[in-house]
Amino acid sequence: MILFLLFVQNLKGYRLDTTVIKYIHAHTGVQCVLLCLNEDSSCRSTNFRKTSNSDKNCELLRDVHSEKPDLLLKDNQFDHYQLLDPNRKPPEPVSTSTLPQITQKPSSTNQELLSSCKELLQRNRSLSNGVYQLRNNDSLEQYQVYCHMTELSGCGQGGWTLVMKVDGNKNEFNYTSHYWTNKETYAVEDGLEGLNEKQTKLASYWNTPFNKICLGMKVNGSTKWIALNYTTNSLHSVIENGTFKETTVGKEAWKSLIDGSSLQEYCNVEGFNIQGVYKYETWHWNMTIRIGVVANNEENCDSCDSCIGFGTSVSGCRDDVRSTTCGNMAVCEQLNDKNTAAFGYILVQ
Repeated sequence: MILFLLFVQNLKGYRLDTTVIKYIHAHTGVQCVLLCLNEDSSCRSTNFRKTSNSDKNCELLRDVHSEKPDLLLKDNQFDHYQLLDPNRKPPEPVSTSTLPQITQKPSSTNQELLSSCKELLQRNRSLSNGVYQLRNNDSLEQYQVYCHMTELSGCGQGGWTLVMKVDGNKNEFNYTSHYWTNKETYAVEDGLEGLNEKQTKLASYWNTPFNKICLGMKVNGSTKWIALNYTTNSLHSVIENGTFKETTVGKEAWKSLIDGSSLQEYCNVEGFNIQGVYKYETWHWNMTIRIGVVANNEENCDSCDSCIGFGTSVSGCRDDVRSTTCGNMAVCEQLNDKNTAAFGYILVQ
């Protein structure tokens, strides 16, 4: 009975399509309500995502459906709770210094939601960089993303949907990571903050179709960008089955991502899911890359020793195992055993 008094009602299969003030983990919907009471004095309702494996499946909200019924949407992945106290109001003005706010005006119908940031920008050229709500046109799944609406030098005009950010000094997104093959988000809140140096994987990874992919690498404070032409339903659909898919942007473009980068002269195979496993006499080494290019000092691709890419797992001769997961590497005494880690950005359009 005490718990029941905390909220007006549990609206099963609904969510309130409004600004989220905080994402947090909860085991149950009731725990999500308790966190609303304890974590933020302006929280008046919650969306609890029942089907998510994410660490942050509880959304704390300032708005309530009794005041804004047009924002209440049918969504079987969620349960919506409204607190009992009607006087628990958000502070004025609302601060935007802690968590990213949804830039677009919340839509009241699924039909108003679009499938990419590019479509949003085509609809309204005045939109700024920020957080927007998108919808998968096939599954109808709705999700929040960061949209980069201004031009990215090397990639072209704005309307880019952020998919991932990868820290080459960390191991969460190495080649064998399950995040490349599943439909599970990682650190959504950090993704919605934009192009900072915090790792993320957003739901755009399996939801957003594209014709171009924009890749960026940041080293020593300098970020370089290149764009690849590739048409697909989502990045997940390209990578999930592990088969190699070729791109054709060229070796020099890949090298331009990092000042002072190095690749050997030959092979220069580029694309998705590069799986180079090599053996020579007693030496074994491998170069496996989710998105990138490999090269060799010999006129073949039988023993590649250098690479530039995202989602790498590289080991060289004499037990030289690299922990770098994004950047430029060389092994087996080639190119001075280069090992440059980068912070990587993946956006699509």
